[in-house]
Amino acid sequence: MSQKTLFELPREFIDRLEQLKDEGLERIQAELLLQVELCFVLMERLGLDDEPVTAPWAVLSGMPLRHPRLQNLDEMARKAIANARQIAPFSARFAWLAALRSYLKIPLDWRNYGDFTPQNWDIYIIHAAKNLRHPANQDVYERCLIANLNFRLRKVQQVELDVAYQFEAKTGEQTVIVPIKFTQQQVRNAQIQHLPWFATSRSRSSFSLRISDLEQDAAWIDEREEALTRQYGWDETAKGHWVNRFRKINFHRVQENATLLQQEERILELDGFTNIAGMVASGKTTFSQLLTVNIVRHHGDRRITLVVSDVQSAIKLANQINWWFCDDPENDEPIAVPILGRSKRDAHLRSFSTSKDYLEHQQRGQPHWGERWLGTACPLQGQINKRSFQEFLNNKPLKPGTEPCYSLQKMPASDVYDGLRLRARRSKSRGSFYLCPFFAKCPSQQVYHDMPNARVWITTPGAMAMAGLPRHLELRPMKIGELVYEQSDFVVFDEVETVIKWFDDTYAEEVVLTDGGKNGVFDDIGVKTEQFSTTNRVMPPLTQRWTGAERDAQKAITATLTLLDKHFGHQILRDWIKRGYFTPNTLLFKFARRLAGLEEFESPETPEAHSQANARLIKPIVRYFDALLNEEDPLRMDSPENPSQNPVYRLAALMQEINSTGESALDDKIYIACRAWILEFFPNTQRRLERLRTELENRQHSSPQSSNENEVDTIETLAYRLQFALTIALLDRHTRIVFYEWQNRPQSITDDSPHQRMPTAMLNILPLPLTGRQFGTYYSKDNESDKKSKNRSNNALTLFAYTNIGRCYILNFHHLLTDFNGQRGPNVLALSGTSYLPHSTSFHVGNPQGILMPEQEAIKAIAQSYFKFLPQFNQKNQPLRISGSAERKKMGLFQEIARSLIGSNGTGHLGQELKELRHLGDDANYHWRDRDRILLLVNSYDQARWVAKEIGNCWSSMQDSVYHLVPDNTDTYTENDFDEIDRLLQPTDKGALNRADIETFGQTNGRILVAPMSAMGRGFNILNGNGKAAFGSVYFLTRPYPHPHDTQAIAQEMNRRALDWVDKDAFTAWLQGDGVVQRAEKVRQLAARYWRSVEQRSYYKTLRDDKELLAYPRFDLAATTAGLVIQAVGRLLRGGVPFRAYFVDAAWAPKSAARIANPELNENDTEQTSLLVAMILRICDYASEENSVGNALYQPLAEAMETINDLYF
Repeated sequence: MSQKTLFELPREFIDRLEQLKDEGLERIQAELLLQVELCFVLMERLGLDDEPVTAPWAVLSGMPLRHPRLQNLDEMARKAIANARQIAPFSARFAWLAALRSYLKIPLDWRNYGDFTPQNWDIYIIHAAKNLRHPANQDVYERCLIANLNFRLRKVQQVELDVAYQFEAKTGEQTVIVPIKFTQQQVRNAQIQHLPWFATSRSRSSFSLRISDLEQDAAWIDEREEALTRQYGWDETAKGHWVNRFRKINFHRVQENATLLQQEERILELDGFTNIAGMVASGKTTFSQLLTVNIVRHHGDRRITLVVSDVQSAIKLANQINWWFCDDPENDEPIAVPILGRSKRDAHLRSFSTSKDYLEHQQRGQPHWGERWLGTACPLQGQINKRSFQEFLNNKPLKPGTEPCYSLQKMPASDVYDGLRLRARRSKSRGSFYLCPFFAKCPSQQVYHDMPNARVWITTPGAMAMAGLPRHLELRPMKIGELVYEQSDFVVFDEVETVIKWFDDTYAEEVVLTDGGKNGVFDDIGVKTEQFSTTNRVMPPLTQRWTGAERDAQKAITATLTLLDKHFGHQILRDWIKRGYFTPNTLLFKFARRLAGLEEFESPETPEAHSQANARLIKPIVRYFDALLNEEDPLRMDSPENPSQNPVYRLAALMQEINSTGESALDDKIYIACRAWILEFFPNTQRRLERLRTELENRQHSSPQSSNENEVDTIETLAYRLQFALTIALLDRHTRIVFYEWQNRPQSITDDSPHQRMPTAMLNILPLPLTGRQFGTYYSKDNESDKKSKNRSNNALTLFAYTNIGRCYILNFHHLLTDFNGQRGPNVLALSGTSYLPHSTSFHVGNPQGILMPEQEAIKAIAQSYFKFLPQFNQKNQPLRISGSAERKKMGLFQEIARSLIGSNGTGHLGQELKELRHLGDDANYHWRDRDRILLLVNSYDQARWVAKEIGNCWSSMQDSVYHLVPDNTDTYTENDFDEIDRLLQPTDKGALNRADIETFGQTNGRILVAPMSAMGRGFNILNGNGKAAFGSVYFLTRPYPHPHDTQAIAQEMNRRALDWVDKDAFTAWLQGDGVVQRAEKVRQLAARYWRSVEQRSYYKTLRDDKELLAYPRFDLAATTAGLVIQAVGRLLRGGVPFRAYFVDAAWAPKSAARIANPELNENDTEQTSLLVAMILRICDYASEENSVGNALYQPLAEAMETINDLYF
């Protein structure tokens, strides 16, 4: 089995497989037999053998299902499910039904289950299907389900003497192949040198700590920092003043009834997953760092891992902790190490060398521990002979992070190096990989030398999810996250909801299908599949199925691109999908609206009653399409009694015809058949279209400003739309087989799964999404205006793959692998300032077990803060609205708002605000001293540059005092994003401030900083010389609003909703289905409906609740926006000081903006019209006295926001 799981097949399974082969059963069939019957035995063991034979996928999926038989499983039952998910790769419904179909082709004499067919398997129960012909198989299944599985081990090979090896090296944009050989001594050293690593997992237990004990640790740090001050000449701002910081910690435990526990002795209890919410400025960072010091000083056998937001923060924190405990970075063994991925080491090194923290260390002559772990010396480079170094590498060193530590390969025999061949003639090797023999003494691998004895590990979400471990030390296919799980006693997730988002996104990624080159999955495997088929005309049935699907997918891709082509395709189709990605589900839903004579998108002014009537109108149409998409395989749909009169069967027949026609996109017969389907089953379509045309013409006549975007179809254009939607459904069918059944690919295709970025070892450990593993196809057009476009081909399709509920990795981290071995995982401490926002699918983590309240001074500062709605107006006195405007108009709108705020050379609101801040600072009130700085928040780096440039152009005296933020490194970028970074970091870009240097802004001459809200939200302490917040005022220039086609955001919302549904006993799916598979099918239907409803969202006013699905999108958006605002204003609260906040975009409150423009108007905003009003009401709701947690966190902010000026509600 070539599936990439974390664990190996049990020995019993492998032995029985070999026996069946010896008895005459073909290997692939034998493996399938054992896998399928193992799943049936699993159902029997769980007491679910009264479920139909189609049911096992519902259990194997691991998806959140509420059913009495699954609610209270014992340890052995959970272990059986976990083992089965590793052994049988059928966690997707599609894959299980395909396996069943292949299982039925195995002769009955080999099987323990039979007598069911695809026609009756939905009602044929497992118990009735059983006929125990092979007791030996039954015994194997029973033992496999209780076996202790061993980790799968990756294969490695050591280099040999007198063998020529080679490796790929990047030199700029070019990749070259470099030859190398090793001496006898080097080979011998590699065989005898071994680094210490981890032999066993740790034994963990619960932990309690008196908060008061941390004061001694704080005093110890202060003493240590005083010694460092004397040794290295630290200034006062470099010291932490830890005792003072400790005394501001105000921790309270939260009881199970969600009330605060009043206790004289404050105690922190860590037992499993502990979520502590803390308002901004409540000391979360202080708390986690003092906890770390306490564990190192007083619990000598325990390790703590801190998960921080970015690489530079990890390096900075590791350096800080090591200076507390150590004296010499060169000779002392470190207490703390940053565990990072290697692929971006070059970017990490460049960012580190220019960071404020490193430069300050250099200035005072203090070594920085970061140099220890970011060394670039590579002994293997020294082994390359001088001629090769010059010929192949142009005398340039290897790019850090690309060294061939475990990617050496034997040189092909035809290319054995003779010193004369040109590099252009050198060919790639397709053989095994070999380990670099210098690893044990390599300076660039120092972090792995330090890890085993380090008591503190510091890492990032990206490294946890994506970074692997060197095969010299770790043969298990683990990422850093799994090693952290195994070898840590405590794990602290800082800003936990951002970590959750990272993992949600990790398992919802974009995969290139084709790009006209070699980067697409089907560009690569297409050639390999045909090469294999040429020499293997007869192949096993499952491989035949896979290769057939791969070939058909190639045809469907060609048909899709042809239908969209400028010359051969149709403009209406290009216009149809220009809004973003498209799936069969969304296309057919939009088609249903058009077929019913409705606009594709409802107008924001559509009354609720009309919207509900429209939903009833399209429901019967959508039912046909849902039935088609829910078919196990539409290409093999059983024929009903009257096939020609069955609309669903006719659609399936159309798909079959498209699939069998080589040039379906250009075949008029397909178009004619689609047209016939419309006319036969919906004969009133023409009349409905004419009625819609009349309605739109009347609307246009009464309101010339109305959009013509919803052009009315004809029967002909509807036929083309149907053909395109069915073609995409067909492509979806084929890609599901290729992706789900990757293990059945030809043996010559050695590539990893197409989900290259996804940690494949976790795919059958984490639960599947309720939608099932979903794919959505994207279309990428040629972008002739952008010469640096990553994809210049118009033959490009990328695919959105949503495979698992990623957040379960974090929420279940305390028992991630417990079901396999019975051992508890680390105690998890989740910290955040915005993890308690119950309606937000982005921020809310769950009810906290503790809260950190701000100190009293900070509470007073929040309550004294000033809020105002401050819309700007154009020359016609019309409110300036950015949110909801077309992208092409936004630059001009931002420039217009900037000019309005500036006035005539600084006489406008910005200039007046700076004067007011200076005036406040001149008074005796120390809260405002040296805080005459303004923060302007936008949604992107581009927008920040536009605004800053316009301010500089219009306010000459402030040109040198206006800065805009730019990304400082590639922590959140891929190599393909380098062009974007270079564009943003032009040296002539006046006023650019690297994000990593933002904390220095208070020590510059800057007075105005323009920055994306997302870049400012967390982790930065931007202080003035007095240790207070440097900014006195913040302007929210635009209203944040999620992009309607952000599929990762939809997946994140869907993940949160899945956990909400399983917690609700009265949820529809649990009430309407009795059996496990019935509930699984029902919840999938509801999840598909939910997903489709999210895709149809447009304007804020059109957001409508769906109580059945627990969907409250307006509340969700309001709570999420509140979280963004809270994180942003947190930068202005440092030091316990008040701030002034302005909301500028008229979209925040359109009715109030209209009243300010025309005082004669008297209509107020409501939460239906104003996101600002909705946000304030949500904060006030959470801060009510009945909600003790929310009241403790948000009551001061609620009081301040309730008195906001110039907002009419």
